[in-house]
Amino acid sequence: MVRKSRARSSSLFLMELILAIFFFSAASAVCVQFFVKSHLLSRDSNALNHAVNICAGVAETVSAAESIQDAAGLLKELFPDSAFPDGDSMDTRTDAETAVYYDSDFAVCKQADASYILFLQLSQSGQLLNASMSITGAGTDSGAGVIYTLTARHHIPRRTDYEER
Repeated sequence: MVRKSRARSSSLFLMELILAIFFFSAASAVCVQFFVKSHLLSRDSNALNHAVNICAGVAETVSAAESIQDAAGLLKELFPDSAFPDGDSMDTRTDAETAVYYDSDFAVCKQADASYILFLQLSQSGQLLNASMSITGAGTDSGAGVIYTLTARHHIPRRTDYEER
């Protein structure tokens, strides 16, 4: 009789141990999902913060310009590797566009190393200078979707010959 009682207590202990392992396995799976989701949200938030700062900087640069040629020159100084047209070819143009490439740390890089792309389009109609910009992911690891879009408009004041800025 003693042996039957031990067998029952051993099987009960084994069943309790299996249930505890199952419970901790399920809890750890849920916790891992929370950590992964937290990491993805943190990465996306970081990318959005950088995108907002970059677009705001470009918008401020455009607002300091007095013409599309001036804006293209200022942005060419800011992004020397960008494909903005030269100042001579910009004299008669009313629009310009370029792409600036960023690596995963949002440092300007070559197209082959890009994780993010800033698409920038300038246009001028009369005294209004428009800048449309958007930052997108370039590869599969960054999502390849639009992260942030900004349109900036700057009114260029008319000046007489004796007024200078």
